[in-house]
Amino acid sequence: MKPYFRPFLIMLVVLSASLVWSQTSTSDAPPSGSSGSSGIPGWGQAANPAQQSSGSSQPSSGSGQSSDGPQPAFTYPEERPKLALLDEVTAHSFVTLGMGASAAWDSNAGSFSYQPYSLGYLILNPSIQLRQTRPTFTWYAGAFGALTTSNSSRYYSTANPSASAGFLWQLNNHWQLNVNDNYLYTSDPFRQYLVYSSAPTYNQPNPTVYTPLATVQSNYGTVTLTYQINARDSIVFGGSESFRRYLHTTSTVYDLTTYGGYAAYQHLFSARLSAGAAYSFNSLDSSHGQSRSGVNMIQAYMTYQLGRHMSVGGWIGPEYTTTKNLIPILCTPYGCFIEEKHFNSWDTAFGGNFSWRGEQNAFIGSFLKSVSDGGLVLGVVQLYQVNAGYIRQLNPRWNLAVGVQYGNNTGTSTKAHVQHLDSLTANLNLTRQLTPSLSAGVQYLYINENQKNIIGAAAPHWTDNRFQISLQYYWGHSLGR
Repeated sequence: MKPYFRPFLIMLVVLSASLVWSQTSTSDAPPSGSSGSSGIPGWGQAANPAQQSSGSSQPSSGSGQSSDGPQPAFTYPEERPKLALLDEVTAHSFVTLGMGASAAWDSNAGSFSYQPYSLGYLILNPSIQLRQTRPTFTWYAGAFGALTTSNSSRYYSTANPSASAGFLWQLNNHWQLNVNDNYLYTSDPFRQYLVYSSAPTYNQPNPTVYTPLATVQSNYGTVTLTYQINARDSIVFGGSESFRRYLHTTSTVYDLTTYGGYAAYQHLFSARLSAGAAYSFNSLDSSHGQSRSGVNMIQAYMTYQLGRHMSVGGWIGPEYTTTKNLIPILCTPYGCFIEEKHFNSWDTAFGGNFSWRGEQNAFIGSFLKSVSDGGLVLGVVQLYQVNAGYIRQLNPRWNLAVGVQYGNNTGTSTKAHVQHLDSLTANLNLTRQLTPSLSAGVQYLYINENQKNIIGAAAPHWTDNRFQISLQYYWGHSLGR
């Protein structure tokens, strides 16, 4: 370790920025200390036009058009408001190129193992983001890289790309189409946290399960068609797909494929209050047919704007789950004896979010209880999730950002030996704007996972601390209106 540690210290002095800070900027100029950017990747990271609004789920009045282009007529109740300062400016059309370099150190790069080991990394982060807004059409696209390398014999160089794209189209005064897709390929569990650290949007992969020593390939996308009956009433139809695959791993993990549908009615009671009801269906196929589930939910939801600074929202409804599982009873070198088990259950799903935005501070928090995919756990799980984020502009050049997330996953597919996984993740960012285009930062990330009865996990606990310093450069150019 000594021969490696000296050059690593040199890199720490020279390099710096977070793994995916490039994904948090939404302006045509490079993010600055006064921009209000959260600095927490995943908290407001997506460039989805639907997430560039105030975060309210209120439908827009009339045609949904403005000088800033079409405004989203519907937001899924599970989505959390964007973490941003009050009156933060969002550009309409831009292209942004970025390059970041980071030096990082993990205290325990292993997984559920009784032989933990530390590891140092060098991470390069190229990125490109494009967004263009027209009176009735807005589109965006972004690609983000994370080339990670280490001179340790335990690690091989990896490319960890992610990408997102979509559009918002006001077809006419009544119809609006919103399409978005997100892709992630990574062998870094912290990158999974940074990209998926928001409350699950409709059909998003479970963001509270992390798989070290494995490459994760995932994708999820949604299509939402909204018919605005009048200035106060709208009907929504949606569809979704997602997949998650585990590559280059010897442990027991479960690939996942899902698809779903969604229908909702929403009414705007006033400029502050909107409410509605929805029905959704999700089909989940885990490990190529080893566990298959259908999840039906009826949902009532409401959003209320308490004032210029504060908003709250919540949803609740019954959830009906049917599952078929193929459970190995006895395995020999010649194969396994399999028992096919079926069960169904009724439960209550609920969630809520809160946001407060000031000129120099912003806070958001959310919670939920719902059936979700299990990741390391076979089949579906009962998921309890709580997360929160806070940003503060210390002065025009310094920004502070804090995020924390907790997830409790209890498997429902195995009754004799119930599988369980809970995780606590957190990050702390301090950013300094050196020039209008160049920023430096320090970051601390933490993951703690505890498991029970998960196949292939030797130890019951896994804890990893990452310390990282980084340097980030952005070049931005406006594309006009």
